[in-house]
Amino acid sequence: MKILVVLSLLCLLPAGVEAASSPSFAELAKLPVVRFGDPVPDKDYILFFPAGKPVSIDVTIGGSLFAGADHAKLTVTPVREVLVYREWASLDGVNWLPRGELIRSDVDVKVPGYNHPQSGVLKVRMDLVGGK
Repeated sequence: MKILVVLSLLCLLPAGVEAASSPSFAELAKLPVVRFGDPVPDKDYILFFPAGKPVSIDVTIGGSLFAGADHAKLTVTPVREVLVYREWASLDGVNWLPRGELIRSDVDVKVPGYNHPQSGVLKVRMDLVGGK
């Protein structure tokens, strides 16, 4: 689980309707590149996850069923640089693919109950497709 996520859980959500072709290099070259964790502009930008720089993910469980909520901050570290622009992702800033074709994301949630009478489970797995 050392490869991003979520990229800030952004990649965990199914991508919307994707354009027929990837954005052009000329279009993307005009956009600012923002490192994950830095402030984002009010306009289009490319989000950059540097290799080796930790990415924090906040997890909270709560609701009226519980006496209180609990929170944990988890940290993972990407092993490769990853760039994300809307529904597109790239490892080099030149070749862009729909996120789901570059990064496969799986989420497994098991809530304690009759069919799972153990501690709850939340597993998030993100893999580069094809072992890139």
